[in-house]
Amino acid sequence: MYQNNQQLIKASVIIVIIAGVLGALSIFTGGLDASSAKLFSISFILILFGITGTISFVVTGKPQYKALGTAGMVVSAITFLLFFIVILTEVADTGIFQLGFCLMIASIALAHICLLHHFNLQNKYALYARMTATSAIAIFSLILIVKVFEPFPSLYSLGYNQSALKLLVAALVIDLAATLLVPLCNRLKVEEPIELTFTTEENPPATSQEEQNSAI
Repeated sequence: MYQNNQQLIKASVIIVIIAGVLGALSIFTGGLDASSAKLFSISFILILFGITGTISFVVTGKPQYKALGTAGMVVSAITFLLFFIVILTEVADTGIFQLGFCLMIASIALAHICLLHHFNLQNKYALYARMTATSAIAIFSLILIVKVFEPFPSLYSLGYNQSALKLLVAALVIDLAATLLVPLCNRLKVEEPIELTFTTEENPPATSQEEQNSAI
């Protein structure tokens, strides 16, 4: 299994390098013609959803978050395939664009949540910050997805709908603030060890030989 993962990672590294080089060359050598635009777009979405998929893949190394990481990988892969087909076939269907945009929001949101769950939390304050960030990400993403599936005039009316706009911006601010608090709070030193309620991510402190003998 480990050897297979290494082969997959090496192949992914090569693919990303090729995509980056081709994407850059398409800008300098191809100009603005259709073939260069397609090459650049494919390279860009491969790198973009490769980032979201890789972040999710890293989290699958933690057994308690394997399902979360797998979901992020699957959504990222599906989103890439959808955009890849749209770029090649030049489909101009509103429903497909709405679906693609919603999948893109979901893939980025899952990658963000997976990134937060990559930290090994050391205290309850970091746990509360992560829970807050996860909730804010879900609310922000849900509002965007709902608005995408509504008729296009409703998107323009978002600026006039003060309640929805305020909720969207508030969720974004809370998301960013809580995301920043996770690594900061995780560095806080607490006088007494705090047990995490949902998951045990911190290895128990090693005991000395004398303490082990006295316990026996």
